[in-house]
Amino acid sequence: MIETKNLNNPGDYDTTINVIGGIKDYGNIYKAIEAHVSEKDSFQELILDRNEFNLRTEKSRLRIQKAIEVAFLNFQNQNHLDLFNGLFKRSVPLPGRELILFWQFSLSNRLFREISTEVFTKIYFSGRASLSKDDITAYLKEFLSQNKHLNLRWSENTILTLSTKYLNIMTKLNFLEGARTKTFKYISVSAENLTLFLYFARLHNSESQNILKNEILPLSFVSPEDLLERLKKLSMKDFYKMNFNGVDLNIELIHSYKGICNVLYNR
Repeated sequence: MIETKNLNNPGDYDTTINVIGGIKDYGNIYKAIEAHVSEKDSFQELILDRNEFNLRTEKSRLRIQKAIEVAFLNFQNQNHLDLFNGLFKRSVPLPGRELILFWQFSLSNRLFREISTEVFTKIYFSGRASLSKDDITAYLKEFLSQNKHLNLRWSENTILTLSTKYLNIMTKLNFLEGARTKTFKYISVSAENLTLFLYFARLHNSESQNILKNEILPLSFVSPEDLLERLKKLSMKDFYKMNFNGVDLNIELIHSYKGICNVLYNR
């Protein structure tokens, strides 16, 4: 049985983005996760022995192994583990898998989450066509200047690398496209994926049913104008119960974290 893990403190800031952003083929990340979840293969053997990530040194392989564990195999509780395992034991279509990977990394890594909520989605919803390294660099420099008590002491090179690698991640997840100029792709969120997002959002904030107060709501990629109507339609399919009083939009999850995978994918 796979147990929950606490490989890092999700409240800490770290530079795991740099390692994940340096992975060339994200298909190998899916393979590693599937090996871990299915237990039919060895996650360690895939990376360390068979070297499916095509890394030259053992040190590089260990670094990738640790980064994947921290970014994607790091679970808050049994509900989180049930949801993640349930999804990766099924043939979820690739756009959905990309969103799942994005939401999982957002839960496990505070820096990735905050760049995504404070930079990526704000510019995405603003209607601007592109996102630049300068946008992220400016945010990180302001963040450091306002949070000197954290003693992060990131160099100029570290900041530039974080900005570049973040853009790499979002490009490999098919949220951005282009080489030098990164332009936004339209991110389509299906009914199933929007329902899954509600479960990830509840994991992030288990104290409140009001989705409008959830910090990661922008990561649903559903505009505020469309959100209420889409959630109302989905609630009629018995994926969850919804109550809107004009101020609070409360979502009651009526399925277990394991059960919702069966409901959405009919298995």
